[in-house]
Amino acid sequence: MIAFRSLFIATVFTTTVASCALTARAAEQDKFQQQRERFVRLEHNIDKVSRKQAEAWYAELADYPLQPYLRLKRLQNFLNAHDAIEEFLGQYQGTPMDWPLRQPWLKRLAEQGLAERFLANYPGSSDSELQCHALRFQLKTKTLSEPEIWQQTEDIWTQGKSQPKACDPLFTAWRNSKPLQSETVHRRLQLAAEGGQTQLIPYLKTLLPASEQYLADLWLQTRRNPAVIARAKFFPGKHIIERDILAYGLKRLVWRSPDQALATWQRHINDPYFTRAQRLDVQRQFAIALASKGDNRADNWLTTLPAELFDANLAQWQVAHALRELDWPKVQQVIEQLPAELQGDINWRYWRARALEEQGQAEKATTEFTAIAGERHYYGFMAAARIGLPPSLAHNPVKVSDEEIVQLQQHPAVQRAQQFLALGRLTEARREWNHLQDTSDEQQKLTSAKLASQLQWYERAIFSLADVGYWDDVELRFPLAYQQEMQLSADKFQIDSGWSMAIARRESSFMADAYSPAGARGLMQIMPGTANEIAKKKVQIRQLYNPVINIDYGTDYLNYLKKRNDGNLLKATAAYNAGYSRVRQWIPQDYALPADVWVETIPYRETREYVKAVMAYYQIYNLRMNVAQDVFKPLVAMKIGVIVE
Repeated sequence: MIAFRSLFIATVFTTTVASCALTARAAEQDKFQQQRERFVRLEHNIDKVSRKQAEAWYAELADYPLQPYLRLKRLQNFLNAHDAIEEFLGQYQGTPMDWPLRQPWLKRLAEQGLAERFLANYPGSSDSELQCHALRFQLKTKTLSEPEIWQQTEDIWTQGKSQPKACDPLFTAWRNSKPLQSETVHRRLQLAAEGGQTQLIPYLKTLLPASEQYLADLWLQTRRNPAVIARAKFFPGKHIIERDILAYGLKRLVWRSPDQALATWQRHINDPYFTRAQRLDVQRQFAIALASKGDNRADNWLTTLPAELFDANLAQWQVAHALRELDWPKVQQVIEQLPAELQGDINWRYWRARALEEQGQAEKATTEFTAIAGERHYYGFMAAARIGLPPSLAHNPVKVSDEEIVQLQQHPAVQRAQQFLALGRLTEARREWNHLQDTSDEQQKLTSAKLASQLQWYERAIFSLADVGYWDDVELRFPLAYQQEMQLSADKFQIDSGWSMAIARRESSFMADAYSPAGARGLMQIMPGTANEIAKKKVQIRQLYNPVINIDYGTDYLNYLKKRNDGNLLKATAAYNAGYSRVRQWIPQDYALPADVWVETIPYRETREYVKAVMAYYQIYNLRMNVAQDVFKPLVAMKIGVIVE
């Protein structure tokens, strides 16, 4: 009876403690909600009120994590408050609040000529304008020797883009200190041409001696149309720089017109002023371009390159060229001649096993396939499928304690990030999280990945693990994000949800607000034009950031591509990345290639790696969702091509 009473009391005590904890947590969340609402209202007006009122508002939110951002916004609008800014930057140095204030303040100090204060607060920067101000002040205060100042000035000037007008006084002083060398101008001309900054070339032309100004015209014409180098009298043969222009033009022309590039190369092959480095650079580009185009002439270029040029990219095209020809002895030979550090990569191990398999050396091939079949990788899954083994997740979760999670939650950057998350201000939340990553050790980064997952902030969990190079926590790296929404859309459009989840994981890492330079939006990176075609109406851009809408458009489009590609998921996946029309151009005509060979010979590196990643992710998601389908088993016998009877 006593034991029963003790157990009853202990149970009641435990329940009471848990209930109190929940009540305290709810009260804290209510307080944060009130503070968030107040913060948003005050932030809107903080730069419009008196200093006394601002100080009162700071005090009101003294215990709120985002209170410093009120101070930041006010100071950004009062850049002459030098003492207050200096104090704030000292307190939040290195945080996401530092540079948005420091940068405009330094420019204000430069405008006011406050050299000593500028130099005391300038930490170094990639901002050319600030670099120029710093050098100008160092010249004025004699805190750096003139030779060092002029060398750094030359480095800033010699870039293939226009520099800020604030740099002009420094550039003038530099050019007054010594004559501008034509070699320096030529170096900048080349960078401008290579970077596509053609508007800079006419200005640089005026800085050259009259006898060399024609070279600027040659750079400009070659940049605009590399085919001009094929003209018989395009190069007058008056200056060594002409060889730099020729090499640049050849490397671009071979991608547009291989025949024209090769003919031009033959005319200049015996030019004694064409350096060995230039020749090798051109030869390497020719080899890669011809191999990527499936040109039979690639073999000669690939086999004559010296070993010193070999890297992963060149090795890829050497093997891919042999694969396209289904020359299995050559595949094996090329791999075995690769540098030792490359031969151990999983992709070359897989292709060596394939070469052995195709040459009838089944036992050796099986041994090598078995060695990589346990790896959670495109090639590991392919190897397992070829020898009838089940795919392996090789899951090894991060080792993080509850105490470490609780401790990290007290970090100011975490608290600020969580408040920005609650406000839906994802960019600012990410900046705080990135600051946390930049200042954390390895264990703290693992802890932050676990915490991000608990917050359902899946992208940060993925990126946090990538930052530390921990690849084996499958649950954190491949979360079942938006699983219900994915399944509903997959059912509606009759595709596998594992495939659509793999696409979303590759496209955005589940960032609902993802935006690419090409204009793709949202979880599944839908182009606005694609959305309009799917919806058969004009779709508002903001709708593409709605996960449910984005997933619907993405899965609808996957279904469309699957149908257009006769149900072939490899081709449909490639088309999602590169476009249906372009993928059609990559389909062999009058013959067929094994599926793995076709993937390996996709000309675009981005699409090639995309297809491999998506298929691997598809397999991982099937395993995570207990779907029995082996994604890779059908690929073993699959052929891709058009065979005309």
